[in-house]
Amino acid sequence: MSRLRAAVIGCGVGSHHAYAYQHHPDVDLVAICDVNPAVFDRVYTTAGVERGAVREFTDYGGMLRDERLDLVSVATPDQFHAGPVIAAAEAGVAGILCEKPIASELADADRMIEAVERHGTRMLVDHTRNFDPAYVEVREWVRRGEIGTLTRIVAYLGGKRAMLFRNTTHLLGSVCFYAESSPTWVFAALDPGFEDYGLVYKGEGGKDPALDPGATLVVNFANGVRALVMASKRTPAFGVQLDLLGTRGRIIVGDRETRVWQSAEEEGALQPGPVTARQGIDATLGQRLVPAVDHLIAMIRDGVPADSPPRAARDVLELMLSLSARRRRAWCPSACPYPAQRHLSKATEFLACERERR
Repeated sequence: MSRLRAAVIGCGVGSHHAYAYQHHPDVDLVAICDVNPAVFDRVYTTAGVERGAVREFTDYGGMLRDERLDLVSVATPDQFHAGPVIAAAEAGVAGILCEKPIASELADADRMIEAVERHGTRMLVDHTRNFDPAYVEVREWVRRGEIGTLTRIVAYLGGKRAMLFRNTTHLLGSVCFYAESSPTWVFAALDPGFEDYGLVYKGEGGKDPALDPGATLVVNFANGVRALVMASKRTPAFGVQLDLLGTRGRIIVGDRETRVWQSAEEEGALQPGPVTARQGIDATLGQRLVPAVDHLIAMIRDGVPADSPPRAARDVLELMLSLSARRRRAWCPSACPYPAQRHLSKATEFLACERERR
């Protein structure tokens, strides 16, 4: 099959996307774009691209007009994802890999989703572990019923990089990846010290961990799965870890190891099970993005469903925004009888806003 032509918009984190394209056997990286030409050097040093081998642009509109592109990565700051994604879809790009979170506002996420669905564009959001071989294999185990029916998820991220918009995004993306359902309600609390964190996005692209809070959530999903998500800077840092609990077993999958316990019957004694998944994740972000490019190509060529689709990424964003509102600790997305509070479903209308509970 013909090789695919790729480009990257935003060359900071996008330099890792460039690495993934540069090291994929079916892709030619042909163009890079950034409003700051000085950042192009990151692509050449991080991705191993020879200077002069790709065209440089400072305007993504011009790049989309001048180049025939099959794949585009959008790795601009979070609040600037919408414009490039929509423009790429309108230009006929077949596949888009967008950095996480999908956006910093729900209105932008909705515009992006409308554009890619209207133009038939395949799109992935970079919740990186959703493409990692170990995490993907574990989901297949869960789908096959190796631990019975999945009922609970305990997800963990610690240390100073437990940042709401920077890395908790990944953690929530993985929770939704395993739950395979839409969230219906959430209880949430920010780490101490962020009581006045309001509705305005303050993440600053992850440059200053002190600006982006840690948090704890309890999330209910429509299929009955519930998740306890602990992403606190006040706990030890050992990478992402998810404890998947089913009616007949348990799987711990994380950045360092995967472990399995199984029982032949509900409430039976758990015995250690075999682990065939590769242990640990790749060292660099560029290496971890190669499977994402693989998956995006399979979506385009073979029509496989997305493992990190934009609608699931929107769910993640809405969960994060429920944390960002300092008065909102119980949240649902549908119409609500209380002016200051929204509700996800009629089944959760007892979760009145903080003002009403007082």
